[in-house]
Amino acid sequence: MRKMHRSFVNVLQLVLLVAVMVLLSDLSSVSGASSNPLADDEEVTNATMGIVESVSTARAAMERFKQSVPSVDYLQLATAGLQEYVANVTGKFEATFKDFTTRELESVQHALIETIRYLNGYESVNSISMLQNLDYSMYNHNLLRSINSDLRIASISLSEALFEQRDVSVAVDDIFAATDKLQENVIRLADVIEKGEAWTVETNARALAAQQGFNESIDQYLNGSLTQVEDIVTALDDLRTYEEDMYRRFKEKISITFPKSTTNYFIALKKALENTIQKIRINFENLKLYKHRDIEQWQSRGSITAPIGYMTQVAVQVASDPMLSNDCTESYIDKVLTFPNFTLAHVNGCLAEQTASEEKTFAIIAQLLDTYVVGAINASYGAFDICFRYAPRKLNQCLELNGYENNWANGRIYNAAKQVESLVDSEIQHNFNACVAQNGYFLNYHNIQEMCIYSKKRTRYRNRWTKK
Repeated sequence: MRKMHRSFVNVLQLVLLVAVMVLLSDLSSVSGASSNPLADDEEVTNATMGIVESVSTARAAMERFKQSVPSVDYLQLATAGLQEYVANVTGKFEATFKDFTTRELESVQHALIETIRYLNGYESVNSISMLQNLDYSMYNHNLLRSINSDLRIASISLSEALFEQRDVSVAVDDIFAATDKLQENVIRLADVIEKGEAWTVETNARALAAQQGFNESIDQYLNGSLTQVEDIVTALDDLRTYEEDMYRRFKEKISITFPKSTTNYFIALKKALENTIQKIRINFENLKLYKHRDIEQWQSRGSITAPIGYMTQVAVQVASDPMLSNDCTESYIDKVLTFPNFTLAHVNGCLAEQTASEEKTFAIIAQLLDTYVVGAINASYGAFDICFRYAPRKLNQCLELNGYENNWANGRIYNAAKQVESLVDSEIQHNFNACVAQNGYFLNYHNIQEMCIYSKKRTRYRNRWTKK
């Protein structure tokens, strides 16, 4: 009986010992939970609040584009890419923090780890592909793309700190720094997209106004030039009429049949005159066709809106690059805004010089036709008129002699066509080509190369508690 009682006591002691051990184990686990630094570390609380604020700020920065989408294609792509990226990165954070309060940290920060791990799993690949829109449209956003890597490193650090129950403030701070960088870069890009839209609208408006003036100036120049050509063509027709009238009056003076040499001379004279007229007319027709072709190319390829669009996009790209200093972007845009009127003034100056040059050249051509062609006709018929001063029996002899000797007049008429052709090619055509080339170069290169040199700087991120 005593032996049985001793055995019962031993069993009871064993059960009590096991119960105490279980109780101590439970108490130990409870104690470990209550001492978790996530719940009591003020710095961790502040950092977690900072993460919430950064994520909210990044999302809020995109709200402006819900009502006002950019009108420019590449800015539309940039906006869509940025909105999708921000929604992807911040969506999980917002779901995690929707029930967040200051002291309920433990469950929030455990969920934070899972959120970041999720974002850096399959979705990180999607995030990078989304950023292609930004890369292609606005420049190189390596810092924005590196957020995924920063969050991944931060989540691993926080996970290890929680598992080992050591100070997690540094790990949480790393996540805060990454999300802080996220909101900084998102705000920066959103601001650049908004500015880029305003810049583009303004520069395009000025470019279109200048383009209208540009086209009006070209049309005015071309109409004035073609009017002068038509005046010369009319003068050529008048030359034919003038010679025919001289021939008619000459035949009225005599009743005899012309000697063969005289008849042949008048035929040759009319052929020389007609040949010269046709050569000059063809020369002017080619000039008109050439001008029309070149001016059409000038107005399409020499568009003011093309270089303006390029220069504005360069400014937007530079402003969007977080690795570049943008101190002079605004002054560059000021240059772009003044470029259309500056260009128009240059084009008008060139066309004014060309118009004045052509007026001078056409005046020389008119004088040349009068001197060479009209002068040759007058001299030729004047030489035949001399024959009527002699006795009738010597008239045929005089006419025949002049028929042989007056071929010099035909030579002068032929020579007039060559000189007109030379003047058109060397003075009008050459100067016109120079004007077109000069304006083409001006439109395509002027000011684009004058953009200020941007020095690269390493971006310094803010300290955890410092607001700048």
